[in-house]
Amino acid sequence: MLKTLENWTDNKEPIFLRMRLAPNRSLDSYGTKIVFLVIACGFLLPIIPFIGSPIGTTLTIFSGLTFYLFLIMLQRNFQEGNTFEEIFISKRKITVVHQEKNKEKIIWEGNPYWTRVTLDINNPKLKNYLTLVGKGRHIELGAFLSPDERIELKDKIQNALAKANSA
Repeated sequence: MLKTLENWTDNKEPIFLRMRLAPNRSLDSYGTKIVFLVIACGFLLPIIPFIGSPIGTTLTIFSGLTFYLFLIMLQRNFQEGNTFEEIFISKRKITVVHQEKNKEKIIWEGNPYWTRVTLDINNPKLKNYLTLVGKGRHIELGAFLSPDERIELKDKIQNALAKANSA
């Protein structure tokens, strides 16, 4: 998900682009609770007629393990959903901040004049692989975005770099 943060002012100099990139989330917290309740009922209701029998015990164990696995996967999905990248482009500096949950922020800075955006359409790792090149480094942008969103991001960054270089 691309989110351009408008009305951002800096007392020192104008910012041509301030954007936050985040993975797409299919469910919010309310939707997740509903899915959680539906799955819990789906595991519990078929077991009720067999409570007290050996079959009921076996079904309870396997349903409980499956439900526990579901909770672990749901927690991991939420942790990956807290990953984000922020891009700031001003006349004198471009900054990319990459943050993952429970990890340190990774900050990359460069000069907009020497920075360029590359899009590798045929990359075997990722379709429309987007990188920034500058300071002798290549950094990956928006690996969690869809291929179309990476194309849109490339255009926005190129426009902001052109504005920064012409200002």
